[in-house]
Amino acid sequence: MPHFLLHSRKKVEDPWKFLPSLISKEDVVAELGCGPGYYCGYLAKLTTNTVYCVDNERDYIEEAKRHVNFSNVVFLVEDAGRTSIPSSSVDKVLLANSFHDFRDKQRVYEEIKRILKDDGKVIVVDWKKENTGFGPPVFVRMGKEDYLRVFKDFKLETEFEPSPYHFGLVLIRKR
Repeated sequence: MPHFLLHSRKKVEDPWKFLPSLISKEDVVAELGCGPGYYCGYLAKLTTNTVYCVDNERDYIEEAKRHVNFSNVVFLVEDAGRTSIPSSSVDKVLLANSFHDFRDKQRVYEEIKRILKDDGKVIVVDWKKENTGFGPPVFVRMGKEDYLRVFKDFKLETEFEPSPYHFGLVLIRKR
């Protein structure tokens, strides 16, 4: 099992501490940049509706398929900026430690706007923009203000702390 799926990750970043209050049983959810699927199984347990787990790396999707076996999960080997997810079909988009890695953030942002329902929300879990001793280099990390600049058609609904090393945001479309 890859290093990022070891049980030690749950000690640092436990989705059960925050996801149940953010995902409802009826939500259609898309995780963009799902990697090897750390969050996919948690999402699949929280909703009875569809969970799209999207990553452009086939090896990551294959790894996710090996340990996430739920009938409501759709795995897509696709670019997060151009998915086959139907327009206006998603209630929540999860960006967990991924958005800072996307090369074309603007295209991913436009794709999020396309797939989200009018009242849809974006859930961000990302590394704090400080030296945490591990994780991506600080210079590639995005802080809260960076997200608010990119997600200009959204407003901050709430903040949460998923771990001592991460911050969390819930963004909702401006009306």
